[in-house]
Amino acid sequence: MSSTSIWQSEIKEHNLQLVTSPLQGETNTQVAIIGAGITGTAAALWLSRAGMQVQVLEARNIAAGASGRNGGFISAGTTASYAHIIQRYGHGLARRLWTFTVCNQEMLKGFIDELEQSGWSCSYRCNGSLKLALSKPELEQTLQSAALLNEDGWEVQVVSRNDLPVRLRNTYLGGTYYPENAEFHPASFVTGLAGLAQQAGATFHCESRVIGISSNEDGVLLKTSQGTLRARSLILVTNAWLPELGAMVGADWLTSCIFPIRGQILATEPVNEQLFPVPCSADEGYQYWRQRPDGRLVVGGWRNRSFDTETQTYDETPYNTIQNHLDAFVHETLNLPHVQITNRWAGIMGFTSDSLPLIGHLPDVPNCFIAGGYTGHGNAFAIHAAKLVSELVLGKLNPDAELFDPARFDRGL
Repeated sequence: MSSTSIWQSEIKEHNLQLVTSPLQGETNTQVAIIGAGITGTAAALWLSRAGMQVQVLEARNIAAGASGRNGGFISAGTTASYAHIIQRYGHGLARRLWTFTVCNQEMLKGFIDELEQSGWSCSYRCNGSLKLALSKPELEQTLQSAALLNEDGWEVQVVSRNDLPVRLRNTYLGGTYYPENAEFHPASFVTGLAGLAQQAGATFHCESRVIGISSNEDGVLLKTSQGTLRARSLILVTNAWLPELGAMVGADWLTSCIFPIRGQILATEPVNEQLFPVPCSADEGYQYWRQRPDGRLVVGGWRNRSFDTETQTYDETPYNTIQNHLDAFVHETLNLPHVQITNRWAGIMGFTSDSLPLIGHLPDVPNCFIAGGYTGHGNAFAIHAAKLVSELVLGKLNPDAELFDPARFDRGL
């Protein structure tokens, strides 16, 4: 079952004309992309502008998955804190990972500027974000990460409890402020990317679920219920659904390293008071919220209150237990008992067993590349991931490829 996010509802009201007819008959292309989320649309744009012939197949519609269902945060870094990443991977690798996401922010902003200049708004605001602590141990790690980031040249500011927005002081102990983080309308951005890609020559086929894939040294053949598409190269960018496609090409091992996690969000009616000027997250990222320019609150997370129901599911239907926690944050934590909830939805994220995405050539499958498994931080990785995988398709070398090489999981290693 499924639901519709506030972003997806609003994008239907825009007037951007995209040609997205289903794939029919037999056709050919240089590069086929499966998935029209943020990675797929960005890869289509990079490759089309590089002179490649590109066709994108999407089972539903543009931004139908997590790309159109998330909270709209644009943050640097991984799901885990910088201190934890250093402890797990070493300082050098942690710095490279953080740099990758900072570059992602810059690339994303470049596309947003281009879209804004053409008259397409993504509701982008770069006012920074707050990372808050729910406990003393979390506060200690938050402050430790801030110190390490400052030492490595990235600005992070410590925020005391008394400096937090008033309605948050009773629950959160303080935290840190990241001035370079931002927020946007995710479905509007992905739709805008698709428009740029189409202008550059890419073709989009929505309502075109792939039901068969064959791959050899000469290329790939994709089958849908109404047509076939032959391509020299294939890029799989369906994130949580990558194992499903991997099984079609013999990469069954993807099920052991990418798994679906449901994330839930709600939106409220407009609130006249400015409750917090920037997006916020807390409880090691399990809680997040922001207030849109129109006053609506967007509140998501709390899945750690019910791991059993939120793990290993592709059901995009909101679940009451989690939604009750989101309600409680609005009505009790923020003390807004009369504010009405107007939208509830869920999205499926692709998590990996080492919390890093898989970007690169799919081992033992000729002419096939993948990008996904963003572990809840797709907006922090996807644009740069699309550029990286596009360069690999074009035969270019990129040292960042070793950071996310899918071969690290091949055959369960």
